[in-house]
Amino acid sequence: MTTLSRKLGRLAGYGVGDFGLNIYWNSLTLMLMFWYVQIVGLDPKIAGLVWFLGLAWDAISDPLVASLASRTRSRFGTYRPFLLFGSFALGLSFCLLLWVPPFEGYLQIATLLVAAIIFRTCYTIVAVPYAAMSSRMTVDSNERSELSGMRMIFAFLGYLCVSSFFFPMVRFFGDGSELSAIGFLVTACLSAIAGTAALLVCFFLTNEEEPLGGEVNNKKLWIVNLVDALLHNRALVPLLLVLFLNSAAGALWTIPLAFYLEANSDIFANKEVVLSLIAASTLIGTPIWTLIARQFGKKRCWYIATIWHLIWSLWLAIFGPFIIFGVPIQIIAIGFSGSAFAVIIWALIPDTVEYGQYHSGMRDEASVFGSSLFVQKASGAIAGLGVGVLLSIIGYDPQLASQSPDTALMIQYAIALSPAALLIVTCIILYKMPLTGHIHAQIVQELSN
Repeated sequence: MTTLSRKLGRLAGYGVGDFGLNIYWNSLTLMLMFWYVQIVGLDPKIAGLVWFLGLAWDAISDPLVASLASRTRSRFGTYRPFLLFGSFALGLSFCLLLWVPPFEGYLQIATLLVAAIIFRTCYTIVAVPYAAMSSRMTVDSNERSELSGMRMIFAFLGYLCVSSFFFPMVRFFGDGSELSAIGFLVTACLSAIAGTAALLVCFFLTNEEEPLGGEVNNKKLWIVNLVDALLHNRALVPLLLVLFLNSAAGALWTIPLAFYLEANSDIFANKEVVLSLIAASTLIGTPIWTLIARQFGKKRCWYIATIWHLIWSLWLAIFGPFIIFGVPIQIIAIGFSGSAFAVIIWALIPDTVEYGQYHSGMRDEASVFGSSLFVQKASGAIAGLGVGVLLSIIGYDPQLASQSPDTALMIQYAIALSPAALLIVTCIILYKMPLTGHIHAQIVQELSN
């Protein structure tokens, strides 16, 4: 086997894990709030609250799982065992999540919340170690960009599968209705099988390397390590701020998207057509943004992607959707820029591990990845709650056959302007962050010596 084929196999082996995780993640971001409101029949505010509490628990559990995972020692490595043993529980919990409990009132809400907490716990047990694996597979910043790019290719393939097949499968198993509870449950079960299989493939095709400086047996409480990391790692805090704002921007764009398509169903193509084209756009953008990041640097790539996003968002907000064959072109173009932020942020996060190690003398992957995923989930939780409140304020009514023009317009303003404003702020913070590819390369060289 040639060096190139081994490298591609290693990259693909890691990337396929995110295909499995994004079967779950994108089903949630695109469908869960819609499922709560349209199928279960929850008030949008209540649906937003259940979303918030489930994701808030997910965020709280991230640092705990990160600390546990970083202390694990086994013949499979530090992080890989969690993929092997956690993938089955994750699949089963996803089926439970999209099951409509035969209860009403507070008991129904409580059951939905318990199902959300169980799923979020299982997701954390797999997703946190998976993310941390990237810091053990290579210490080269450019290779991490490639690793992140390949990961995002598979992530957006998962996005494409969910976008293309979820609603058609719901209709197929739900006697032609995309609002069928049985259709959603069967689709969830089949999705869980695909997600579990992908995570198992990732386990068998990856390996971990010895970290720079060797394994560290850190017996401090995770909260003490986290405080130390935030105090001594000057690259971590601004990166967490960027991650928080970027995750909020992503959630404020993706969560209302199904409602936007529903509110404009008389002029738009079927949901799966539009969602599939968005996913295809992000997928096509992934290798392009990866090459731009390698050529011009990660920060410059972020600025370019933000400008692209702003142009199309302002066009949508000011002039409304430009429609070709039922497809809003600005929405597809905005999706193209989304892959840039995902590639860059997950290439930068492992770089801060060595940055913190160099300045503090302690390699702390748990604090870096635990805090990163905490911030990502907390941001999404707050954004989801905000979307639920917004839908109630603007008068979105799931009982109506069609929403009012004012309601559709307000959703349009929300998905166009809110994410764009947050991305502008991320550029300012990222500009101030004291970490570049050149600095990271110097740090790795000194740590290696």
